[in-house]
Amino acid sequence: MDSSIIGLIGGIVGSAIGVLGGVIGTYFSIKSTKTTAERKFVMKCALGAWVTVALLIILPLLLFLAGIIPQWFYWVTFILFYILLIPSIFWANKHQATLRKEP
Repeated sequence: MDSSIIGLIGGIVGSAIGVLGGVIGTYFSIKSTKTTAERKFVMKCALGAWVTVALLIILPLLLFLAGIIPQWFYWVTFILFYILLIPSIFWANKHQATLRKEP
């Protein structure tokens, strides 16, 4: 088997495993909530995370592969995703903990 075929298969399988992990993580994050308000918040956060991944990772990658945007622009959106991710995690965890304490 040609090494480029192996790399392509690895990229596809690895991506599929990553998306499956995201779906499973989303499901269990929603399932483990204790209150209705917490569940609504987690569902909004999950939707926001999936939309953000689509807009800052998937869409720019597809546009780069189609030759519409330059590679550096794709990397800028990728970096922006991670810059936004870190404070978003801290904010969401803090807000969810507050919702969990409420009766």
